[in-house]
Amino acid sequence: MTEKEIHQHRKDEHLSLAVKYWKKGLETPSGLGFQDLRLVPQALPEIALNEVDLSVPIFGGRFDFPFYIEAMTGGSAHGDKLNEQLAEIAANQHLALAVGSQSIALKFPELAAGFARVREINPTGFIFANIGAGHGLEQAKRAVDMLKANALEIHINTAQELTMKENEGDRSFYWLENIHEIAEKLDVPVIVKEVGFGISRGIFEQLKQTAVSAVNVGGKSGTDFAWIEHQRGGDFELIGHGFTTVESLLEAQFAKTQLPVIATGGIRCAEDVFKSQILGAILVSSAGFILQNLIQDGPDKVEQILENWKSDLTKFYTLFGVKNLTELSKIETLYSADMRAFIEQRNF
Repeated sequence: MTEKEIHQHRKDEHLSLAVKYWKKGLETPSGLGFQDLRLVPQALPEIALNEVDLSVPIFGGRFDFPFYIEAMTGGSAHGDKLNEQLAEIAANQHLALAVGSQSIALKFPELAAGFARVREINPTGFIFANIGAGHGLEQAKRAVDMLKANALEIHINTAQELTMKENEGDRSFYWLENIHEIAEKLDVPVIVKEVGFGISRGIFEQLKQTAVSAVNVGGKSGTDFAWIEHQRGGDFELIGHGFTTVESLLEAQFAKTQLPVIATGGIRCAEDVFKSQILGAILVSSAGFILQNLIQDGPDKVEQILENWKSDLTKFYTLFGVKNLTELSKIETLYSADMRAFIEQRNF
């Protein structure tokens, strides 16, 4: 195969293994999950369903709903087709959409047209471009221009790179200054995003010193890219590494970050969205769960899921007597013993 075909094959392997990961129903990673957060019931909520406003202010505008379709794919015929379907779903549902890493199209410009189709299909929607942290400012600009994107995700994926085959993965990870330069000089908001291993208090504190506009925690509760790379032949087996989405949201609280926080990693239902918001996330996104349903049952099934999320989330707000994002803080919570222990150890 040519170098381009090798890269495209790798993209398709990632997709296939990501779907296999979800289908296998692998064990829930060690660490805290949404079941560790209980909500005190409110039998007299004193609210009507039609009073709920799910919209959230972010990036100088407003999202109609507090969740979106997270980065998955692109750069191969199969990946581009999935992106086209996701773009149409996002347009129909008035949701933001992130594409998968555009690194392949930066290296092989003839592949940019596949990514650009997302904007053609969804001309007015909010779209996140996506590159790795090793790319420079000019490449960041090209990635944004490729999609006429509204924002840029910079993914940080040390654990994934180290579990990749020796001839594929990066082995140098001096990223922080580069992230700051891109965030400072790019014309659109920049979001730093983990790819499934979570973010700790210390990383939030480092990112507070940069010009980034938000942090996406990418908790290990979702697709496990260390497992995927090991399945592809990587010789570094990394089991249980990282923080879950819930743990990462707690870490953001400990860091007292003023940056908007986005929750990704194992989001499967409206209740996960709701609890993520209670733990401090302004936005929530889903990738692997959406991808599995798209490939298994098609776009109509995904649209129904997302419609259900909107309806269910409105009902969760009503159930606890909150009308909008700012009122979520009045919901009383109970923590499991494991969650209390985590807080005691980490909230130093």
